Amino acid sequence: MSQTKHDGAARQRETEPLGITYDRLRLDALLTRLVRERGIKTALELPADGAKAMPSIYSLALARAGVHVTLYRPEEQGLEVWRRLGLIDKVTAVYEGTPAATGLPDRSFDLVWNFVSVGFRPDFGDIIGEMARLSNRHVLTVHCNGFNWGYPWHKLLHAAFRLPWTHGETAYFFPNRVRDVYRGRGLHPAEFGHLDMPWWPDPPGFRDVRLHLSGGDRVEDLEWTAPIEAIYAGGEVPKLVQRLAKIEESEIPTPVRTIFSHLFYQLGERTSA
Repeated sequence: MSQTKHDGAARQRETEPLGITYDRLRLDALLTRLVRERGIKTALELPADGAKAMPSIYSLALARAGVHVTLYRPEEQGLEVWRRLGLIDKVTAVYEGTPAATGLPDRSFDLVWNFVSVGFRPDFGDIIGEMARLSNRHVLTVHCNGFNWGYPWHKLLHAAFRLPWTHGETAYFFPNRVRDVYRGRGLHPAEFGHLDMPWWPDPPGFRDVRLHLSGGDRVEDLEWTAPIEAIYAGGEVPKLVQRLAKIEESEIPTPVRTIFSHLFYQLGERTSA
């Protein structure tokens, strides 16, 4: 689909690299397991944006597992992927309100979740409170891992190129801070884990620097190609991705997993009736 910016200029094209495909597939494994183990039938992705990647398609795994998905403020280019995969009937889009005050009814969803972006925001606590209000049981957030060996390297690259830090509230790159917010908003931290564990640092930084320097720092300003779409449509998972997944699913000492994982997740359960 041809895309243009709001000012009429053509959008810069960007294809997600192999590392993004890998983290999408690891996320899919997590979401699919949670659906199976916790009986999830409805889910809200709040908000449904992107993290240096195609926005609004992180919940496709939920829909493929039979969950009806609501996306909060999805991008049209992401919804096009849902249409092409024949899953548009399993998704509802919501645009009213703000992430911290959606106006949606209490306890409307089995799962309310977000991939990475809410952890960047200064109103993280307020959004977690809204997620807790909207969930009838589960809240899930996925975060950049501040213990990953690439984090100081990424900070150094921003300093070296004199680029502003646009990756938000780094306090929520650390699990204890996230759990503190969960508890403060009436959520019991029920399950924690790491995911997305290749050998390279997160992120290597060069793509991030290139996007900064080219003015394409906002995902909605780019026309994305997501190779995961071809995999969902029946394409083969790259051999390297398959090998990495086998390693990640093996018995890995916790300190090694902590240093090499790009992401961590926290699942919370409501503690109030």
